[in-house]
Amino acid sequence: MLGPYVMGFQVRIVIAGAGISGFATLGYLVEHLREIPAVEAVIYLLQPPREICAQNLTQPQRDRLTQLKAIGLDPSQLFGGGQVYHPMQPSLFTFNGNSAARGFNFVHRRYDFNDYFEWVQANRDLLASLYPDFAPEQQQQRHDRHTLDDIEGTTPRGAYGLYLHDQFLALQAHLPAHIKLKIIPEALKTFSSSVSQATLPADSQTNSKTDSQQVKQPITVETETHQLVVDYLIEATGHRYAKLRPEWDGQVFNAYPCDRYGPNNLPNEITVVGAGPAGIEIALHALHNLNVKHVTLVSQRAQSRLPQIEPTEHYECQWFTRENMLHQPTAAYANVLLQKELEACYQACDLPYPGWDALLNITDYPSFLSNYLKATKHSPNHPLAYLVRPVMSFYGQIKDFLPTAEQIKVQQLIARVRPLFATQSLPCAELMLAALKAKQLQLLAGEFLLTQPTPTILQPGGHEIHPNCVILATGFEPSIPNVNPQVHDTHYYPVLGTSLSEVHKRAADVARIIVSGCTIMARNEMIAQQPSIL
Repeated sequence: MLGPYVMGFQVRIVIAGAGISGFATLGYLVEHLREIPAVEAVIYLLQPPREICAQNLTQPQRDRLTQLKAIGLDPSQLFGGGQVYHPMQPSLFTFNGNSAARGFNFVHRRYDFNDYFEWVQANRDLLASLYPDFAPEQQQQRHDRHTLDDIEGTTPRGAYGLYLHDQFLALQAHLPAHIKLKIIPEALKTFSSSVSQATLPADSQTNSKTDSQQVKQPITVETETHQLVVDYLIEATGHRYAKLRPEWDGQVFNAYPCDRYGPNNLPNEITVVGAGPAGIEIALHALHNLNVKHVTLVSQRAQSRLPQIEPTEHYECQWFTRENMLHQPTAAYANVLLQKELEACYQACDLPYPGWDALLNITDYPSFLSNYLKATKHSPNHPLAYLVRPVMSFYGQIKDFLPTAEQIKVQQLIARVRPLFATQSLPCAELMLAALKAKQLQLLAGEFLLTQPTPTILQPGGHEIHPNCVILATGFEPSIPNVNPQVHDTHYYPVLGTSLSEVHKRAADVARIIVSGCTIMARNEMIAQQPSIL
């Protein structure tokens, strides 16, 4: 307990971004701050309105826009889902079953595998009306796993955005009196920080190594029309795609939001750069909804990501473990362990092991994908399903005892094998395979050259291709890379993740650190306010 001396202590926090990362951080902050009524918290949420280009929407999306407005929801001002989970996303953009079932409710302090599914059941009539090209009630679902009944099934990703907005409104309505939430409909432009010595005890004023968590560090945050002086800044602005050159206008588009482009401004043949979940979705959206006849999907090795299938039986890693890495903490040894683990896992699943080189250099990806889907349909206990979580979490488990150079090499190893273990929905994978077999979709190895005035794909042999229409789906870098002032003593925290569980873990950690820092600052203020003992 902080005691009566800190009554009225105020902490000011800015969260830049009200997508899933910003909302998760807000939820965890409120959860922790509820327990400290002596600390008055003012939380500013920066979220610019989402501009929707209605002329680029498909007819089902236009109908959905009209219906949302009719029930009092302004799609330009929704919170919690960001662009990725925005309700205006095409219904073809879906969730994996287990991921889709995961929900959280900060009012009732729940984060589990039932909350979202329960919400879907309570709102199934609305969802059937909003997503007629998905809903099984209309018998129009594109895939047999498109269902609102099965907790393992697949739902529209936009439905999850609506759920998150509902959860945000519930959290906002149940805030305790000592927590104030102020929404500013603008984006973060820049910020700067400086250390204030005024709150330090007198004998600490000259200590140059003072713990930054024990010092008031005002941060000046600027938006288009606001300047705020706060104690903490959380950047939750998600991922970005490459900055578009003026010369590319009308030829090159970013993947999200999808209404940057539409059926009226895309030719019959387009190129999508990036073969992760976003690239696959964009390719399928173009083929099924935008009247595009052929899509070339470009990735470094002409292959795409496999869907994550949840195994029905637990598998314990024999080789690829933290304990084994302790014996020889190098990236080269991690490579050896992963190869051994893959071979052991294939043997445990009674499947022929194709070999390390064959997995990294797949020559016939459609056949490889077809065989994978056939094997997982017969039994979800597939080697790559067993290893998806251990492999994707491996770096986080071992980085604490690796030198920086080895950390980078391990990250490169994980990036190299990521297509074998990363996630896309099973329906998307099967629709993609159908498009490959129908010759509507082509996989191509190459790299998009960001510095060229003409859209250019560089193939491994040095040959250049100049497509007349490109959609970039390659974003994995911070959305505001130049905002951070590059100083160490600042209360600035980014929250970013590529999965729901990763986002939640990062958001929970940041909220815990900030509330702990608030406690320390409050105690410092209490000490500073006490009379000196002569």
